[in-house]
Amino acid sequence: MFSKKGDDAVLAKLGSAPSPYNQIGQRLHEIIKESAPELEPVLRWGIPFYTRNGEDVCYIKSDKNFLVFGFGEEINPAYREGETMHPVVWSITELNSETEQEISRLIKKAVG
Repeated sequence: MFSKKGDDAVLAKLGSAPSPYNQIGQRLHEIIKESAPELEPVLRWGIPFYTRNGEDVCYIKSDKNFLVFGFGEEINPAYREGETMHPVVWSITELNSETEQEISRLIKKAVG
């Protein structure tokens, strides 16, 4: 498995996505770093992951037609007791204050 570590590698990958996904990805990176500065950004398989003690916490995946933000199945802060379906990934088309706050809440819960 080939990986690169650090903000520079992850930001370069996110910045290479087409607009508006490059701006969304870079803002998501900021939200992740603000919400959980202990997470280590790692670029693996061309996808930015954010890890803690070698365990995947969340990731950002972009393409020319989409950007998704997700959590690993093991660390799923969106898990809802009693439900039969649990979201682990979201397609993000735009960021606003409410969405940013919800993403930050989920990240903090995941690392809490």
